[in-house]
Amino acid sequence: MNKLKMSIMIGLGIAILAGCFPKASEVIRNLPVENKEQILSKYNAEQIAEGKVLFTNNCAKCHKLKEPETRTPEQWNKTLKRMIPKAKLNDRDGQLVRAYLIVNSKEG
Repeated sequence: MNKLKMSIMIGLGIAILAGCFPKASEVIRNLPVENKEQILSKYNAEQIAEGKVLFTNNCAKCHKLKEPETRTPEQWNKTLKRMIPKAKLNDRDGQLVRAYLIVNSKEG
């Protein structure tokens, strides 16, 4: 019986902790991995530049910034689904940061 109680307590603890971590909005979580051409067809140079400013101003608050060309679009997509909510970016700003990083990413 003690093992059962312990298992229940551990399960509840994990469930509670999982609820404490921010999750990307539905929009951010469902963004497909796009290549540079797809991003450039959706965003203009001004929006890409705005994404760079948002990336620099928000992400550098917590850690050293990675250069965009250090990751592929797939790697950035995975990272941003985690980091956009932590940075408390809204969907629009998160998409602009993502656009900037993918346009300047290394080839996959």
